[in-house]
Amino acid sequence: MTSILIGLLFIVLGNYMYKIKQNYTIGIRVPWTLNSQENLNRTHRLAAWVFVISGLTLILNAFLQQFWLIIVVILCIIILPVGYSFLLYRKGI
Repeated sequence: MTSILIGLLFIVLGNYMYKIKQNYTIGIRVPWTLNSQENLNRTHRLAAWVFVISGLTLILNAFLQQFWLIIVVILCIIILPVGYSFLLYRKGI
C-alpha cells in the first residue's frame, strides 16, 4: 500500500515539475540549474518524465515486491536529472 501511495505522489510531482519557475526552494536545485533558466527548464522537463515513470514503477513494484527495484528507482530519480543538468551546463546551456 505504501508503494502505491508513494508512486502516486511521484506521478503528481512529475506532472507539476515542468511548471516550476526558477527559485531556491523547490525543484532540481544544483548551482548550474540556478544559473541558467534554459538549463532549469530542460532539466525539469526531463525530471517530470523520470518522476512519472518512477511513480508507475513503484506502483508496479507494490505487486512484485522487489527491493532492488526500489533502489534502482531512487538512483534514477537522483542521478538522471542531476547528470543531465550537468551535461547541459558543460555544453554551455
